[in-house]
Amino acid sequence: MSARVPREPRKLPPGRHGIPADEVAGDQRGRILAAVVSCVGESGYAKATVEDFIGRAGVSRKTFYQHFANREAAFLAAYDEVAERVTSAAQKAYSAQDDLVASARAALECTLRELAADPDAAVLGIVEVFAAGPKALERRSEILGRLTDLMTEQTKDLPESAPGPNFTAEVVVGAVLEVLYNRVRRGEARQLPELLPDLLYCAIAPFVGHDRAAEERTAQLHQSARS
Repeated sequence: MSARVPREPRKLPPGRHGIPADEVAGDQRGRILAAVVSCVGESGYAKATVEDFIGRAGVSRKTFYQHFANREAAFLAAYDEVAERVTSAAQKAYSAQDDLVASARAALECTLRELAADPDAAVLGIVEVFAAGPKALERRSEILGRLTDLMTEQTKDLPESAPGPNFTAEVVVGAVLEVLYNRVRRGEARQLPELLPDLLYCAIAPFVGHDRAAEERTAQLHQSARS
């Protein structure tokens, strides 16, 4: 995704405005997706309706169905936008570093910051994806796979842990997401950056050992206290 789902959808001027049809369609789609994020973030997927989406987006029912076949399709499109934004930012931060510790620190910091900046998107992408059916869960599995492969690539030259780097990376990614799920579900999305020192320790300890991981946690705690 190249841009954040707009949080305050703008409305095109009424009547004949001379704006190209593809720009109008893009604006409508963006407003609907922003409405999906906010409605699902506030009420949950089970309670959010197409009527909620079109009311929040300021579009007609006809316009909604020109873009999406149903409520599930709109949710999946919004999930794809949110997941791609957060995952791509994390991958970029991770790959910009030279070693596992720096990579994990950068990716975690980026992810926590992105989610904290948009709590509704955090709810949709971390919590409500479980309520949206098998297609949504397939998309979530794809994201986990991307993150696991990324961490495995960075750990391939480290001394191999007993279960192997791929399995260990899978466990780490799954555990981090479970922690995020619990915090977001409790309404603590904006406090997620505070978890960085502890999450960093847990993410790197299986690969670099307790001593190095503890040093990094302490350094991160000191940095957080100064900022």
